[in-house]
Amino acid sequence: MAMSSNYLDAAALKETFRRSPFKFANTKVPQGGLGDSSIPPIKEAPEDEAPNDDLNIQTPFIESALSASRLHEKNTNVYYDYIELSQGISQGRVEAVKDFLNRRPDAVDEWINFYETPLLKACACGKPEIVKELLRRMTPEQMIPKMSQNASYHTPLTVVAVSGNMEIAEVLITKNPKLLEIPGNNGQIPVVVAVENTQMEMARYLYIRTPIQVLLDEDGYHGSLLFLNAIFYKMLDIALDLFSLCKRLAVTKHSEIESIPIIVLASKPDLFPGGCSLGPLERFIYSWLEVKLPTLPEASRSDKDQRNTLMRKLLKLLTKWSGIDEVYRMKVMHLQAEKLLLGISKETLKMGLKERSETVDEALLFAVRFGNVDFLVEMIKNNSELMWSTRTSSSSTLFLLAVEFRQEKVFSLLYGLDDRKHLLLADKDCYGNGVLHLAGYPSPPSKLSNVVGATLQMQRELQWFKEVERIAPEIEKERVNTEEQTPSEIFTKEHESLRKDAEKWMKDTAMSCSLVAALIVTVTFAAVFTVPGGTDDGAKGKPFHLRDRPFVTFVVSDLISCFASCTSVLIFLGILTARYSFEDFLVSLPTKMIAGLSILFVSIAAMLIAFSSALFTMFSDEKWIVPPTILLACFPALLFVLLQYPLLKEMIFSTYGKGIFDRNMKCWS
Repeated sequence: MAMSSNYLDAAALKETFRRSPFKFANTKVPQGGLGDSSIPPIKEAPEDEAPNDDLNIQTPFIESALSASRLHEKNTNVYYDYIELSQGISQGRVEAVKDFLNRRPDAVDEWINFYETPLLKACACGKPEIVKELLRRMTPEQMIPKMSQNASYHTPLTVVAVSGNMEIAEVLITKNPKLLEIPGNNGQIPVVVAVENTQMEMARYLYIRTPIQVLLDEDGYHGSLLFLNAIFYKMLDIALDLFSLCKRLAVTKHSEIESIPIIVLASKPDLFPGGCSLGPLERFIYSWLEVKLPTLPEASRSDKDQRNTLMRKLLKLLTKWSGIDEVYRMKVMHLQAEKLLLGISKETLKMGLKERSETVDEALLFAVRFGNVDFLVEMIKNNSELMWSTRTSSSSTLFLLAVEFRQEKVFSLLYGLDDRKHLLLADKDCYGNGVLHLAGYPSPPSKLSNVVGATLQMQRELQWFKEVERIAPEIEKERVNTEEQTPSEIFTKEHESLRKDAEKWMKDTAMSCSLVAALIVTVTFAAVFTVPGGTDDGAKGKPFHLRDRPFVTFVVSDLISCFASCTSVLIFLGILTARYSFEDFLVSLPTKMIAGLSILFVSIAAMLIAFSSALFTMFSDEKWIVPPTILLACFPALLFVLLQYPLLKEMIFSTYGKGIFDRNMKCWS
């Protein structure tokens, strides 16, 4: 039945599109036409006398006279009288607004369109002069929009909080401080709106002026919302000040808010030093800088005072080439996050087991999921019981989850533990999976996508499995889960498709590179027997330029190119004929690919040198040819490096680098 209905709908739609847009309704005019007796009636032509119309356009007929009332002008726009005022506000014409309000003083707080009052529109458009003119004519009560059928409800201050216009915000609060306490249509007070829209100066300005009681009323709804948003958007000075006023806000879940400040903090590893990667210069600057945490009142005011200081001017100049200002802000953020984390970890000591399991344990699981090592270390150092926190759905402990989510930094914490690590490694989840079983399952797609190419992805999976196998108890290798599978069986089954993709990638790459190497062998081999400048037949075929330095360079580089390309062909042939077992992807195949690509580059570079040397030999008296030849010869070599170096670098570091695990982790618990 549904099928036939869909068919009819489709047929009707098709018929609609077939109908000519110029075909009007067939209507008839009654005798007397449109009420004018002088107009003769229009007769309908019979079908057999109808003209032949290929476009199927029929002569329109009017069936009945239109009602005279429909032709009369009628204004149905209830806001029509305010169009002049609305346009004046949008265009910033203060005098036009004044003239209108002088004629219609009652319009100062009316809805001038479906969404806005004059004050709301002036705030949204960022017109401070018009806002001041409107406020001069309004009482504080009139600043709050009157409730109507309008679906969108904002206050002037929530509108300004989005744009960050400080001048308008100051005059609004001066006129009516109660605006700080009134939420908009999304239930958020202005300071929360400012934080969510990353208006940092506005957020600090509003926070200092918002009454504390407003943040703590309704079980701290607005305070909790502000707290977790301040953490998420990295306004940690507000979060620290709010924490000092009410510490329980950080670890208490509000019934109308999904998240908790402690969970947001656990999910943001970039707030801490362990979640940031710095280059050598940035690390030096980071260690050299001395940072003093700013107090909130100083930060809430404009940065004008800070810009006048000598240190500020110096940092601004150095920022152009060294990035000191960025590193300075980063270090301030790290110190603020560490201070907040230390306070929260001490607060959790006062919580009971049931209360803690609903908030703190969940935060720890999020910290593992996002790799927030600093959060885990600080929390567990202050309360070692948290090390045994488990996920309710699967009974997985923190380090089982670290393997499941492939968080190598979290897993490396095991190396810094005492004998408790043996107990943690012996844990199993509710499906009987031990730590080695979980290492046998594929990585989450979000983690695997960070690794380039199927081959390196396969290598990363093997590195995880081998590392866990090395540190796990020996019995874990043969232990079966509830599905009667050993870790090796799980790994083989779950990674077969990835192994095939890696094999295809290796073979395709080796085939392409071996083709290039074979061409170089052919060219360089033939070049030896057709030396530049020719040979002396009377001297047993010795080259004429045998003693010239460019000719010697040609011969040596040609030999290097020929032998290097031969070697790379053999290496790529070894890749093509490999057995492609799982173990081969750990070291053997990546090593061959690294050697093959490196030697191929040497071969290409030597071939270009040989070609350039041959030109220098033949045109020894033409010095002008040297610069363009060198420039053009460098281009292919540089292009090869730019295209292949990222892959080569990734392979070298992944295969022979220090590894993703920190086995030298110091004791931290």
